[in-house]
Amino acid sequence: MSLSHEDLVSRWSLSFSDMEFVTGKPVSARLGLAAQLKFFMAYGFFVQDRSAIPADGISYLAEQLGFDDDTPSEYDFGGRTARRHCAEILQYLGFRRLQRAARAELTLWIAGELCPTGQSVGAMLEQVFLWCRDRCIYGPSHKELERLVRSQRQQYLDNWLTGVSARLSASTVALLEASIADPDGQTGFNTMRGDAGQASLDDILSMTAKLAFIQKLDLPRDILSTIGKAWVEQIVRRVAGEKAWEMRRHTPARQIGLYAICLLSREAQLTDAMVDLLTETVHKIGTRSKRMVSDIAKDIERVYGKERLLVEIASASINEPAGRVCDVIFPIVGKDKLAAIVKESQAKGALDRRIYRVMRSSWASHYRRMLPSLLSVLEFRSNNTVWRPVLVALDWIRSKVDDGCRFVPMQDVPIDEVIPARWRSSVIDDDGRVNRISYELCVLTQLRDRIRSKEIWVVGADRYRNPDDDLQGLRNPA
Repeated sequence: MSLSHEDLVSRWSLSFSDMEFVTGKPVSARLGLAAQLKFFMAYGFFVQDRSAIPADGISYLAEQLGFDDDTPSEYDFGGRTARRHCAEILQYLGFRRLQRAARAELTLWIAGELCPTGQSVGAMLEQVFLWCRDRCIYGPSHKELERLVRSQRQQYLDNWLTGVSARLSASTVALLEASIADPDGQTGFNTMRGDAGQASLDDILSMTAKLAFIQKLDLPRDILSTIGKAWVEQIVRRVAGEKAWEMRRHTPARQIGLYAICLLSREAQLTDAMVDLLTETVHKIGTRSKRMVSDIAKDIERVYGKERLLVEIASASINEPAGRVCDVIFPIVGKDKLAAIVKESQAKGALDRRIYRVMRSSWASHYRRMLPSLLSVLEFRSNNTVWRPVLVALDWIRSKVDDGCRFVPMQDVPIDEVIPARWRSSVIDDDGRVNRISYELCVLTQLRDRIRSKEIWVVGADRYRNPDDDLQGLRNPA
């Protein structure tokens, strides 16, 4: 590891008194003693292996001591001489042993300051050594301090999980216990940890069942804000790596607390996966329908340069408004090409209508069964008033889930900014009635496009969350 110049100077420079202390020893021990001294002053503990000391630091010390070779010759960092030097370093720096009062203070500091952050044991141990160093305290052995850190860390987690379990209602606890007891059930422990799967009807129904189960638990959402994010990530990894029988070996309070935190964190993942499945399914319906009617697309004879021809026709018409078509227009674009343009336009209209009919058939006969459960677990919102009509249309569909009507009057349904012009003839019949099934598919297609552009977001999601939250984070960086 290469040190910056600032770190090199601040951590490995020998003061005048340091030089006096080091040069009072035999020449063969000076570089090793200086390395041990400066390492202890920087990190708060002694090393047993020369490889733990940065090579840049050794070289800089050797330069200050006037050595050509930066290898601490014949110096054994774990030997008896090195141990005697450590005692002399402590005396030179004015360090004292860790007493009972200081140990109690250290324990409280670990529990109150370090444990809530969720740092690893190694990171916490580094902070403990620095705490001792700043107070000129030489702590017990590395292993003893590590046991103290592990003990406080475990005690903190146990107390917090017990508090989480105590906040849950009896019905929530019963549901969590039943999920662990029947791990392979529809909402069992193993099932809840499963992947989202493919964009199929069965997978969507399975995902909505999982999400509905978590929402039914009514877990306190503020729990996650009472502990460090690192703790939540560790708990999720732990639960993901345990089997149901291993979960049952925990004490009841710890078992329920671990599972509740895992599901709270998993809710956002499941919501994202649910939205992914929705958008993929709508896209799949459209692409499959286009493939099924590709035979019509092959018959379309495309006419290129239509925009240029339109401009030339418009200019000629303005210049000679009283002229005849055969004299003004046909010299620019012949009758055959005009006929080809009309044919292409008619063919495209027929293609769009046929694609929509195939999409509607696929939706009505198969995928439409996902709609009630989908709308029951996902809540859509938008910060842009332009797309509020889509949300109003979703609310209307949600309110008519149990209604068996196939056609509704046009004035009873949100139309503007919801149904594109190319689909109106397929959604609204000649009598001015809206085909409900066609309308649902049209709204979901619009919803997919707006979700992908983040104009519409989903409550409880992570990737599909409110975009204003991201902007607020940029305005107020941590």
